[in-house]
Amino acid sequence: MGRLEGKVAFITGAGAGIGRASAQKFVTEGARVVVAELNPETGKATAAALGDAVLFVPTDVTDESSVAASLDAGAKQFGKIDVLVNCAGGSIQADASVTDVDLDVWDTTIHLDLKGPFLCCRAGIPHLQRAGGGTIVNFTSIVALKGAFPGHVYTTAKGGIISLTQAIAGRYWRDGIRANAIAPGIVLSERVASRFGIDGENSDEDQIKTAMATKSRLVDDRHPFGYGMPEDIANVVVFLASDESRMVNAAVIPAEGGASAY
Repeated sequence: MGRLEGKVAFITGAGAGIGRASAQKFVTEGARVVVAELNPETGKATAAALGDAVLFVPTDVTDESSVAASLDAGAKQFGKIDVLVNCAGGSIQADASVTDVDLDVWDTTIHLDLKGPFLCCRAGIPHLQRAGGGTIVNFTSIVALKGAFPGHVYTTAKGGIISLTQAIAGRYWRDGIRANAIAPGIVLSERVASRFGIDGENSDEDQIKTAMATKSRLVDDRHPFGYGMPEDIANVVVFLASDESRMVNAAVIPAEGGASAY
């Protein structure tokens, strides 16, 4: 029996990167998965690759009605939702320091990276309550733990995720709901790898080696475990979604090789 046998997960941003890797691992561990993805091409591809245990639902996480409709569609297909993974998000290259950044970056980033998870929790928690409890996994970032990232809007959004996660955990434990957040380091998803000029066809080891040579401000030579692949973070998602983590609530799990600690 898989570690997630009988669970139904709603995973945003599951068409690529950490979200797709999480969907793959969830299915392997026995879960059924709602792939909530804005891009129809990648969303359909993820669902097609994973079979009947997966439902793709086009979803704009910044739109409350879209989120609610997607959750309802998943619950109708699989009977319930008891795991919510808020993975959709990302920074944009135009982000900058607080005195220099264009406020259009604020609107775009806050809507995607903070409002999006907020709306998914807002619409998703009632589903978890009806299921008799469940788990929420949100995504913050190393940038919220370490003041070294030049993009201050993204940092603000990811700091807000920590507070939101703790507030949800402190309120909804009464309903058997746990909420935790993961703070990844540099994860070589397709989007991030392209920024580093890394060929995604190379082996994981080669991609990480190339990333380390770029001398990031966030993760340096002291933190070789601060660089990883989407599958590395998906392993943490599986743990937090499973009953193995039943004593973990309101936690922020750094997955950044210690870069925020030393």
